[in-house]
Amino acid sequence: MKTMNKGSVDAITLSTVWHTFQSTCREMRHVLDRTAQNYLMAQLHDVAAGIWDAQARTLAVPAGPTSQLLGQKFSVRYILDKFGDNLYPGDVILNNDPYHGYCNHLPDWGFFRPIFYKDELLFFTLARGHQMDTGGSYPGAYFPDGYDIHADGLCIPPIKVFEKGVERKDVFELVWNNVRWPEAVRVDNYALIAATKICENRL
Repeated sequence: MKTMNKGSVDAITLSTVWHTFQSTCREMRHVLDRTAQNYLMAQLHDVAAGIWDAQARTLAVPAGPTSQLLGQKFSVRYILDKFGDNLYPGDVILNNDPYHGYCNHLPDWGFFRPIFYKDELLFFTLARGHQMDTGGSYPGAYFPDGYDIHADGLCIPPIKVFEKGVERKDVFELVWNNVRWPEAVRVDNYALIAATKICENRL
């Protein structure tokens, strides 16, 4: 009988853990389907959820819009480079800026949550979705006549919206004050954050 190398994982354990990750991501998507105010998120499923390890390696990405998830490891790496040791349990980071670590257009807002166990960073999870409005030149975040990225709305580099579990109301106030339907965007933002919390609880 062939013996396994030290540190190897048997196929059954590997499959069980991987499917648990996938199931967790699907549960995150179901939360967004049930709570989003935005037609693009709730009905067209223009959302994504995923899990990465502390080295930004992809662990689980369920079925969904490919454009929503391709390259997200670079977003996680950018967050690691920017914040370094300044990441703590309860942090949530918002990003939508393709020039600062993101990989899609401005209407897709991503909320990243570092996940710790006994003060050790183990995972990152992401929930992202197309927002109803981003404060650009045209309502709804699409403006074909725009000649630069600012016509599409707010460019948000990685910034903490929750720090050690405490909501940064000043940051959210700045963001929501610059969109056309702040109450609807607020609900969608909280839905995305709740999805990352569910992932943290499951893991």
